[in-house]
Amino acid sequence: MRLGALVLLAACGGHDPLPDACAPAVLYLNPTGGMWDHGGRDDASANVSLLVDMPRTLPPWPKPTAEWPELVACMRTALGPFAIAITETDPSPAPHTELVFTSSYWGGTAMTSIIPDSCRPGHEVAFVFGTAIATRARACHVALRAYAQMVANLSLGDRCEDVLNDQMDCTPDRFFTDIEATCVDAANQPAPCRCGGTTQNSYQSLRAVTPVCP
Repeated sequence: MRLGALVLLAACGGHDPLPDACAPAVLYLNPTGGMWDHGGRDDASANVSLLVDMPRTLPPWPKPTAEWPELVACMRTALGPFAIAITETDPSPAPHTELVFTSSYWGGTAMTSIIPDSCRPGHEVAFVFGTAIATRARACHVALRAYAQMVANLSLGDRCEDVLNDQMDCTPDRFFTDIEATCVDAANQPAPCRCGGTTQNSYQSLRAVTPVCP
């Protein structure tokens, strides 16, 4: 493991019904925690995750309620170039990916997030831990990074301005860069990318796993 309206961020034009290939991916931002059970494969609609070690009731996001809309707005802005629909209401039983915003990691260490670590597609659930995050801007950065790592199998990268760079004080503004970055480890030193190779393009990687309207 590593480190309520539906808002449509990108859609097709025209008046015909959306073909399946053009329907946006759905991302549920869950600040209420909830009951989660362990399973061998993620199922966001059933609150099952391979990351939890046993049935657990997770508390809600511990930050001030007034900060939540700002965090959501930050994520909408960063994910705006991609065909992703963000919702703050559970879309179950419809398929979706989910970021669960809760208090602290049940394993006892000060983790900011955990994601499924394997390189296979189809992961649906990641967790973000507010007690280990000092600011709203950092929470947005951590959540965006966790989402990109989960759905696009990305690693940490060396470009300061890229969401996948984990240095806290590198720059206040992060985005998904359309340029090759060198994969790095937690100490920001060059390392193999988790799914092979030594470089990655975060923008193109997300484009590859989200629908593109013709």
